[in-house]
Amino acid sequence: MNPFDYAVIVAYLGGMLVLGFIFRHQRGERDYFLADGRLGWPALALSAMATQLGAISFVSAPAFVGLREGGGMVWLAYEFGVPLGILLILMTVAPALYRSGVVTIYEFVERRFGL
Repeated sequence: MNPFDYAVIVAYLGGMLVLGFIFRHQRGERDYFLADGRLGWPALALSAMATQLGAISFVSAPAFVGLREGGGMVWLAYEFGVPLGILLILMTVAPALYRSGVVTIYEFVERRFGL
């Protein structure tokens, strides 16, 4: 690696530290996970969906489909089906979770079923 590479790494880490100090004002888990209720359920649902679709699926799925004998169409169908399934679940479950005021799905189950 040359000095420019090191400078980029240092600038990136420094930028992350600055952002951390600027946005460090979370007062608890509700504020951290749900922006203290300032975000609506669509934004939170899209955030959850983006969490499920990482770089590994974006890069590996096309490679797997292209390299698999027969084209790997089963895997491709799975890769198209997962986002649609997540979207369907988030459109039906996320509003109920948001209205209930819980932070996690485990808290919802505990309140709903008294576990």
